Amino acid sequence: IAATDISNINASTTGTITVTNNIDINGTSAEVAAAVGNVDTFGGSPTVTLSNDHTLAELKAINNAISGTITLDNYSVALTGSAADVKAALAGTFAATYTGNVTLTDANVTNIAATDITTIEGDTSGTITVSNAIDINGSGSEVAAAFAAIDTNTGNATATITGNAYTVAQLKAINNATTGAITLSTTNTNLTGTAADLVSAFAGTITTHT
Repeated sequence: IAATDISNINASTTGTITVTNNIDINGTSAEVAAAVGNVDTFGGSPTVTLSNDHTLAELKAINNAISGTITLDNYSVALTGSAADVKAALAGTFAATYTGNVTLTDANVTNIAATDITTIEGDTSGTITVSNAIDINGSGSEVAAAFAAIDTNTGNATATITGNAYTVAQLKAINNATTGAITLSTTNTNLTGTAADLVSAFAGTITTHT
């Protein structure tokens, strides 16, 4: 079904539009994003096929609207935007592996869940760049995994480790990945390791451990 057909129907009626079957909506990314936005109810799991490069906003709108497979014209389109928007744009089911690079542009001190970054890593084989000094928060293992997923930490992100589940190895990995401050929500967790590893774990700007 041409995406423009759906939009033309929407322009011709003030009533609702319901799609009952698993149709394939095709057209440019802008046309498909507009079409799925004009449908009030998807009864099935329609798919879409795009005929040109998409934008972050268009891919997010399409993913938010349908649960079917998305066939892209170009799987290597780079995406730049907030972690929330990039995560939403890549959340769907694609016909092939997404390979585009990602740049996260959330402002300084914005709280970003560590698991959002690792989710994005799982959704694209491209690189991940963090532009600003965001604060990546989660458990020790989650934050360490998030920093490991980041290829370029331009903004020298900070970290907040929630709870008391963190290890010397995780603190060492986080310290090695950023020059940003590390905040420990619990400062009296027992830590065990070699002297060298303990020095590395606390080498950065980090909450005093007790």
